[in-house]
Amino acid sequence: NEAYTAKRLCELGVDAVRIYPTVVFYDTELRDMAKCGEYTPIDNESAVERTKELLKIFDSHGVECIRVGLCASENLSSEDRVYGGANHSAIGELAMGEVYFDKMCRLIEKSDGVKGKNIIFYVSKGSTSKAVGQKRKNVERICKKYSPLSVKVLEKNEILGYNIMIDII
Repeated sequence: NEAYTAKRLCELGVDAVRIYPTVVFYDTELRDMAKCGEYTPIDNESAVERTKELLKIFDSHGVECIRVGLCASENLSSEDRVYGGANHSAIGELAMGEVYFDKMCRLIEKSDGVKGKNIIFYVSKGSTSKAVGQKRKNVERICKKYSPLSVKVLEKNEILGYNIMIDII
C-alpha cells in the first residue's frame, strides 16, 4: 500500500516527494477497468485522508513533499478529460489542512482546557491558510469541538514544517 511505499522511500533517503492521487482519464485502460467494475476510482474525501497519512509519514522523516495532485494549468482536470478519481483542484491544500487540524487537536487535548479561552496557534511561514483550512474549516471545527472564545493562527519564522506552537489565554 502507499504507506509502506512512503516508509520505504524514507528509508532509501529521498530528499523530496510528489503525491499524485489516482485520476482516471477517458481513453485509458484504467477507465475501461473502472467502467466494467475491475477498478474503483478513489473519491476526493478518501484521497485527502490517505494523502494526509502520507504527509505525516514524510514529515516525520524530514522528507519534503513538493507537490500533491495534478497541476491544473496542465489542463488535466477538465471534466471532458476526467472519468473519475481524486480530481479536486486543491487536494494538496485539503490534505495539508487535515494534518494541521489533527496536530491542533492534539495540542488542545494536552492542555488544561480551552473552553471560553483564546487560542493562538503559531505555524511556519506561509502555512496560515493550510492551518486555518479551506473556508476556515479547521477553525470552525475547533470552535465547535472545544468551545474556545476565539482561535487565531499566526506565523513564526522559527517554526518549520508542520510544527505548531499554541498559546491559550
